[in-house]
Amino acid sequence: MLFREHRGSLEDSMKTVTNVESLKDIEKICNFKGEYKIKYYCFDDRINWNTYIVTCDDKVIGFTNGIVL
Repeated sequence: MLFREHRGSLEDSMKTVTNVESLKDIEKICNFKGEYKIKYYCFDDRINWNTYIVTCDDKVIGFTNGIVL
């Protein structure tokens, strides 16, 4: 799966895209401790992603292009 960090603009966010295999990978990238959740957000036609929002303790930390466990 692809993961991108939440940034002020889509362009800045896309600069952080990286491959991840698990929520543990995302936790290492973001360095936040807490309860991670992923849920479907929308289809983003700007980047052709089915976009899933990633939160940690209800704070948006990024987005993926699929479900990451």
